[in-house]
Amino acid sequence: PGRYIHESKSIEVVLRASMLWRQRLFRRLIHADFSHLMASGHSDYVSRIVTDTRVLSSAYSALLSKSTAQVLNALFATVWALVYDWALTLMAILLTPVMALIVRKFGKLIRRASKRALGVTGQMLRMLGETFGNIRVVRVHGAEGVETSRFDQINRHLFAEEMRMRRAKAITSPLIESLAITSVLGVAIFAAWIVLRRGQPPEQFMSVLVMLCAAAASLKPLSNLSTTLYQASAAAERIMAMWKAPVEPIGVHARGEPTRLGRLERSTRFDHVTYHYPGQDEPALDDVTLEVKHGETVAIVGANGSGKTTLVSLLPRVLVPTSGRVLFDDTDISTVDLAHLRDQIAVVTQETVLFGGSIHDNIAYGREAVPRREVEAAAHAAMAHDFITALADGYDTELGERGTGLSGGQAQRIAIARAILREPTLLILDEATSQIDADSESQINQALRHLRHQRTTLAVAHRLSTVLEADRIVVMEAGRILDIGPHEALLDRCELYQTLIRTQMYPDAG
Repeated sequence: PGRYIHESKSIEVVLRASMLWRQRLFRRLIHADFSHLMASGHSDYVSRIVTDTRVLSSAYSALLSKSTAQVLNALFATVWALVYDWALTLMAILLTPVMALIVRKFGKLIRRASKRALGVTGQMLRMLGETFGNIRVVRVHGAEGVETSRFDQINRHLFAEEMRMRRAKAITSPLIESLAITSVLGVAIFAAWIVLRRGQPPEQFMSVLVMLCAAAASLKPLSNLSTTLYQASAAAERIMAMWKAPVEPIGVHARGEPTRLGRLERSTRFDHVTYHYPGQDEPALDDVTLEVKHGETVAIVGANGSGKTTLVSLLPRVLVPTSGRVLFDDTDISTVDLAHLRDQIAVVTQETVLFGGSIHDNIAYGREAVPRREVEAAAHAAMAHDFITALADGYDTELGERGTGLSGGQAQRIAIARAILREPTLLILDEATSQIDADSESQINQALRHLRHQRTTLAVAHRLSTVLEADRIVVMEAGRILDIGPHEALLDRCELYQTLIRTQMYPDAG
């Protein structure tokens, strides 16, 4: 019973510790600074949450097994050996520093190889995500062989690093055992010499040898423990590096308390805003100043890389300006409670983002407590209700990973319904109708026209129909605002805007 209780409680402690670390790391990661996430990539972080915590749990398990009892037994036997004959015992443990050096030397090799292996595991997860997340592209281009070669290369690299780690672990234990045997054998020979040459009674020496052998037997499993701990230390380093990752600033007032905003009523303003992506020499936004009146619809156009998406990403504080301010009704949003700020904003992006679960759950994402009638009303407004009710399970239809089971246009309308349900004061459309056919786009633009009433709308646009719906158009180039005005005025005076139309950046213009 005692052994069962010890083992079951040890297992519970180990599993609970792993669960808590995964929970803490996920909470840290989900609030991590967006720029840091973009620079580091998410696959390696997934590996740290799943794989590294498992390696760490193996160390917890080893420590909580019999290691404490073994150390106590070894100390007890060594103390008794010192009592019997301290000089002989000290001679036996002369090789202890050598053993410690060996453990440390090979422990460093294990830690380095383990750290590299964990890093390669992250690379493998990233490669697998890319391949199977884009399997259609892989097959259309006949690139199965390319992806297989990529996987084989990473797989061989992982094998090599794990072999380095395993070899170091495999050689450590025999070396320690050999030194321990050599030490005890040396003491036995010396004791035999004393007994034979000096005629001293052998009982005392035999007692010392027995105690030293008992100490060595107790410490033998701990050589494996040391290698396990070195391996776990590599995982712990990676976990702590993740734990120290910067998180999103919550937003505090000069008095040290977050500001709560009322509903946006007057304007949204970019005040001399500059933004640098980490590692980039040139700014993505360069001293941008723009004021958008409440209820106004502003389209933002420009070539790829001109800073359009970066600009609108500053509004929900997904990105934070390197310099300058973003103001809602003259309140600097860096001082505003982050959750309260984002509660007023809805975003629909070019890349439709849906999650596993039902259509109802995807529309109500972040608003799970809303009544079903409001979810259906939002779907009606997004012109999605008809195709949803035509499905076998209607709003309870389960979607696959990333919303598989819906067409691009249908998925985009689900995303728009989600935005409508939030009842935002500020609506951000980042090429939101890019995946919609002409007929659906006409219906959705009608719905968005109603949604935009008494709301501020910023629309990153690549289609002429979106531009024509705007009160003003902002033309951007190289992170700066080149011109602002209505469609007809820009056609007359802005050469870049003319080029965007002429080169059919907006398909409708063709």
